Order: sequence, then structure tokens, then C-alpha cells
Amino acid sequence: MLSVATRPNDRKREQNVPSRGAPRPGARPAALLAVRLSPADAGRRVSIRHRLDDDVLTDVVGRLTAWSGGWAGALEVERRDATVVAVPAARVVAAKVVPPEMSAEAMQAVAQAGWPPDETAQIGDWTLRASGGVTGRANSVRVAGRPGAPLDEALDQVARWYADRGLPPLVQVPVPSAYDDDLAARGWVVARRTVLRTAATTAVRRLAMPRDGVVVERTATPAREWLELVEPDLDPDTLTRILVRPSEVVFATARDAATGQLLGTGRASAAGSAVGRWAGVTSILTAPAARRRGVARAVMGELAAWAEENRCPGTYLQVLATNDAAHALYDTLGFDLHHAYEYRSPARVSTR
Repeated sequence: MLSVATRPNDRKREQNVPSRGAPRPGARPAALLAVRLSPADAGRRVSIRHRLDDDVLTDVVGRLTAWSGGWAGALEVERRDATVVAVPAARVVAAKVVPPEMSAEAMQAVAQAGWPPDETAQIGDWTLRASGGVTGRANSVRVAGRPGAPLDEALDQVARWYADRGLPPLVQVPVPSAYDDDLAARGWVVARRTVLRTAATTAVRRLAMPRDGVVVERTATPAREWLELVEPDLDPDTLTRILVRPSEVVFATARDAATGQLLGTGRASAAGSAVGRWAGVTSILTAPAARRRGVARAVMGELAAWAEENRCPGTYLQVLATNDAAHALYDTLGFDLHHAYEYRSPARVSTR
């Protein structure tokens, strides 16, 4: 049964946020009301605050079954009684995924904490990030919620901000996004698609059995040979500055037990969230001559052990959607799809 969001019986006056006029004493600051939701969260349990025709605020809680038409469209929420409420996106005041789940946008914020940029700035809910062009995730706009300005004006601000830093404009959006149609209409093309996957840390540690002949050591900083294997074309000092910035981070180096030869690399960091601590895994690389020896699996096991020691029940990683070999490995380690995201730009640019 589909109902509209203006049913009289659904109305509930918000005690802390007036529908008109100046805020009452003790009112909740407007800055706390944010949309932390995207079409990529379809299927998750959500809470949405929105305005009715008479400007009264009301809430609806249930499973997000659809979000079509972007910000000009509507969100459909199936409530516990199986009725479906259609909420015009333009009337949404605040929205979030209900814990213990994490929205795509919330996971992107966690991932940013694990790969922090040199510099950030805000345009409404959007976060502009720059790090001298080293990696796409540290040199793109993390799109979340609304930019607090008309889209054309926001994109102009994005272009100017990156031009001032000698960088191309790039946005990172969940798949799907409420901005897909609007960005495509303005000529912003997809440059690359990445998948964010999550797993229980204990499962990863249990499934990543150690391999004979492979030893994995932990260090607080990456060695030069570690950096050369991971990103041989990038400035090592700039890359190191990004890699070591989280307050909790570890580097794993896999070596041949007999010769000490470098076999592979990995990195993990820890960060908090609304539903607990997460370990983020990056930089899983195997030397070409060491493939099919279980090197990546051994590295993942060591990083999962570190995550357990640092009280991270969940682990996430990000991998190119087209990297079939990596996905096959992560399937065996218990990782499930959380969401995908894309980089979009006015012209195709590098998004390493």
C-alpha cells in the first residue's frame, strides 16, 4: 500500500524544531539536521524527517525501498506495518541510516579518516580534499548530503578551489547518487568505479590462514622498498605523509622466510564511527614474482590480528570494481558488498 507523506495521521509536531519563526529556547541547532543518505542505501533501515504541506515536521522510519529522480524525485519508505510512505526529496530536512547499519555516506567518512588528505574545505555537507594530486581519494570532493548552494554554484566553487591548487575538479559519489542525472547533464563523466566491502574482523583473521614460507612483520612507518612496490611513480615523501597521518596505523611487510625477499605489502588504520570502531585496509600488493603463494592472504591475516588487538570488530576495504582477482580473494575472507562509488569529472582524469 502506497501512501503519501501528507497523511494527517502521520503528522507529529517536532518538540525541539519549530515549523515557523525564530527557534524556541532549547531548540536543536539547525546545523545538527543533516541528510546522511543516498540512493545507494536502498534496502537499509532509515529515519527521515521531512516537511508536510503545512510546514509541520514529521518523521518516518522504515526500510528505504527506492529513491528515484534525485533531489527532484521521491524516497519510498516501507514501514513496519508494510505501508509505504512516499517522501518528496525536496522536503527532506534530515535523514540517516538507523544503527547498527552504516550508510554509504557514513562509511565514506570513515574511509576518509583512514586516508586523510593534506587539506580540506566545506561547501555545505560536501568535503573538498587536496593532497598535491597524490591519489584520487585524497584529491576529490566527498559528496554527502547537500552542498548548501544551487548545484551549478557549488560546482563552480569546486572548480575554482581545485584550480587554485593546480588540480582538476573531481567528485566522489556513491552509486547510485541523487546527483547522477544532474552531473551527467552538466558533462561530468564517470572516470572510475570502486567498491567498498566490509567483513567481521574475527572472520577475516580466522579465514586468512598463514602460509608456509611467508612471514609478515609490522612496522609503524613504511620502508622505501614498501613504497616502491605500492606506488613506484609517486613521490615517496608525499605518499608517506598521507599514509602515516591517522593516529592509529600499521604497515605490514611480507617476506620470504628463507631469503628475506620482499613479497608483499599491506596497511591498516583504525577509526571510530557511530556504531563502533572500524579497521580500514589499504595497499594490499604482491610482488609479481611472488603471486600464487598466498602472500595477500597472509598479509590480510596479520592486519586482521592487529585490528582485533585494537578493538575493531569491523574491517572495510576499497577495491576497483574491475579487479576480479582481488574480489575473488576477498570473497573467501568473508567480505560483503557495502556500496560502490564513482569518481566524476568534467574530463577524464587520473584517480589512483
